Amino acid sequence: MTFQYLTDEALREVQRAAIDLGFATDKALESLSAGISPRFVGMYLDGGTPIGTLVSFTNRMNQTRALGSGEVPLLKWLHNAITMAAEQPEQRVFQRALEIASVDGAAAHTELPSAAAGPMDVQALPGSDGALEVVVDADDTLDVGFLHRGAQVSRSVAKLVVRRHFDGVPAERGGRPDIGVGTGWVIAPGLLITNHHVIAARQVTEARAAPGDFALQGGSVEVQFDFYHADSAVHVVRSSGCVAFDEGLDYAVLRLTEGAAPRAPLCLRPTHLHKPNSTALRERVNVLQHPDGGPMRLGFRDNFVVTGDESVLTYLTDTSGGSSGSPICDDRWSVAALHRGFRTIPSGPVTVWGKAIHQENYGTPIGRVLQHLAAHHPAVHEEVVAGQKPAIPSPAAPVLVPTGSHT
Repeated sequence: MTFQYLTDEALREVQRAAIDLGFATDKALESLSAGISPRFVGMYLDGGTPIGTLVSFTNRMNQTRALGSGEVPLLKWLHNAITMAAEQPEQRVFQRALEIASVDGAAAHTELPSAAAGPMDVQALPGSDGALEVVVDADDTLDVGFLHRGAQVSRSVAKLVVRRHFDGVPAERGGRPDIGVGTGWVIAPGLLITNHHVIAARQVTEARAAPGDFALQGGSVEVQFDFYHADSAVHVVRSSGCVAFDEGLDYAVLRLTEGAAPRAPLCLRPTHLHKPNSTALRERVNVLQHPDGGPMRLGFRDNFVVTGDESVLTYLTDTSGGSSGSPICDDRWSVAALHRGFRTIPSGPVTVWGKAIHQENYGTPIGRVLQHLAAHHPAVHEEVVAGQKPAIPSPAAPVLVPTGSHT
């Protein structure tokens, strides 16, 4: 069976939307392919009429799971199409396709957490600056130590490359290893955490990973630390196995091979981030991530928390998909949640300070992961708790005042 990200019907809808928007021109096709490997573009974008080229190129991208670098051409193309659609009705077609094709899009999951399956938190927010209440403190600056600590924390965050297996056999595509990518971070000495679906490495159009294949994939993950730019001298270690996981909470804990250079565990937030949906946007989160398997990026500007409680954390973001497994940190750089996915806002973008935000991200609060470990994997839980003693310390900071409170 030929691999494909989108069904034939969904792909035809994308193609029709692109044609209706006038994207079937040489100039538009060039803009749509910006950021995609020039070699790949050169092989499949040249020749034929513009409409024929658009159809054949999108067909090829839909059947190309990833290039050797881990780059997924279709995801980059859809991101470009969303930008170029500029709030036209057809933009929703591209956004929905991205949600299906991206491994951390909500549509890629057959089962979502109960909180995520309900009404979107962001739906209750007004969609314009005039009505959207955003609280900014009189002094919204941060101590420069925030940057120093963020750089320190980044050393414990890594890009993950998962070799896909089917029926116990390592898969190849086009003569190259068939891989999935994601983000992970050190939760205890020798232990790294990411999403369950990163290790499962399956698309919505594919069957679930068999237990044996999941175990093989979890025991052979390539972990790339210090991947900050394209020519970084990355530090590579490998996993030796998956020691704890839960599909419902979407987490997996990997043990790294012995002898791996130690990286300090990230500090875990002792309480959940509390933010009722009814209160104004104030709290922000910071996300260290490897979107689409690329160099590390930091999302920290308009990442307002929409809702935070013991079961789920949701927040606005303008970052792309592909950041599964990232640590969601507060301003002390303590991990509040494990990023697990995004959903396109069905009612249209929310505008914050003139910038359109198209996605609501959601994550599993780290407290829920710890509770599950304590109940089902007590030995791993003990390692995590013990590992917090030498973890990267949180700096001294004033106690955060809950939204709506006054001092």
